[in-house]
Amino acid sequence: MTIELTVTGMSCGGCAASLQKALLAQPAVTAAQVDFTSSKAIIESELSKAELIALIETKGFSAS
Repeated sequence: MTIELTVTGMSCGGCAASLQKALLAQPAVTAAQVDFTSSKAIIESELSKAELIALIETKGFSAS
């Protein structure tokens, strides 16, 4: 399932890259693209939207 989230709290492209790396490290995530300029994350995963938001929040960002 593909889920698109708006991510806030990223201050640079490095933030987006580290979040993308963290998402891809999860076994249930098959693909992730995090874009700093649009504040969007497009994630292909078996996880629910709520589970992905919780995961993003553990990395210090907010998502909706």
